Amino acid sequence: MPFSVQALMFTVNNIIIAFFGTGLAAIVLITFIMSRQTTKVRSFMKHNKNVTPLFLHRSIQHKFNTIRTRLPNTPSVQHDHIKGQLEHLATQFRNQAICIRTYDKGLDHLMKQLR
Repeated sequence: MPFSVQALMFTVNNIIIAFFGTGLAAIVLITFIMSRQTTKVRSFMKHNKNVTPLFLHRSIQHKFNTIRTRLPNTPSVQHDHIKGQLEHLATQFRNQAICIRTYDKGLDHLMKQLR
């Protein structure tokens, strides 16, 4: 008999230790990679904190152009009032007197008035 029970147990113990060591090394590697990724994401978010969201900016441009094209060239009291409000909102936004979300809400309000 070439194999004995003791030799078999020694092999099983070695296999268990090898699996445990490999699993522990994998956990340490995954933890290290995740901590580096978290650091990169935090750095990215910190640098982009005050950047205007692209889709919101494009939406505002589209709303502004839509309101301008819907206003007819014939003068009326309501349309002159809306045109004045639009210019006032645009000026405030350009001068950074209001934030982008307030400007967006103001444009929504003007679009509702045009309907």
